[in-house]
Amino acid sequence: MGIAGGDVGGAPGISIRPATANDAEAVGHLMADAAGPLAAPIWGGGSIERTRERYTRMFGCWGGSDHHFVACEDEEIVGVIAHVADRTDPWHSLRASLATFRVYGLLGSFALSWRMRHMVSAAPALVRNSYSVWNLAVAEEQRRRGIGSLLLGHAHRGAREAGALTIGLEVLIGNTGAIRFYENAGYKERRRRESEGLRKMTGAAGLIYMDRAVRDDD
Repeated sequence: MGIAGGDVGGAPGISIRPATANDAEAVGHLMADAAGPLAAPIWGGGSIERTRERYTRMFGCWGGSDHHFVACEDEEIVGVIAHVADRTDPWHSLRASLATFRVYGLLGSFALSWRMRHMVSAAPALVRNSYSVWNLAVAEEQRRRGIGSLLLGHAHRGAREAGALTIGLEVLIGNTGAIRFYENAGYKERRRRESEGLRKMTGAAGLIYMDRAVRDDD
């Protein structure tokens, strides 16, 4: 979990609220589908259905919904985003590790770590003292309504309220739609890193780190 997606337009009738464990199934499916070529090879062991099931179970675990917010229309979840300051809850990584162990088991957790090594090697260095966005996803049938823009604006306000100077995210090299979406929102590419191992495993060449300044009008 961790790569941002994108969307464009206006979003009438959409509200945003904090996510809860009760949202696990809807959010798990959204995040699995938004992970694109990384989903099945890394988190699902080759199966997108298994990826959706595991994302759902992890999101429903203790702390799985931390820092996540959902976009709703008539109580239906149509999008999700996670955003947080770098200096965050020190227990978050522990809860994430416990959730991974609970869902994947001991051997499965080791196998997941082995599969993720190429993704880790492809991750560009982040800007410290920044604010981070991840898991931005919009339901496929709801795209181009501006839900992604609304969710991203929610993250921008969170960054401003946290006193952050910059806000950043990672996106897959080659995801031109998402890159254009973030560029239109003021983000610029700062660095990229390619990984031949990631390419062989998933078809994705690597990751780009993009960020933008936090503005007073966010």
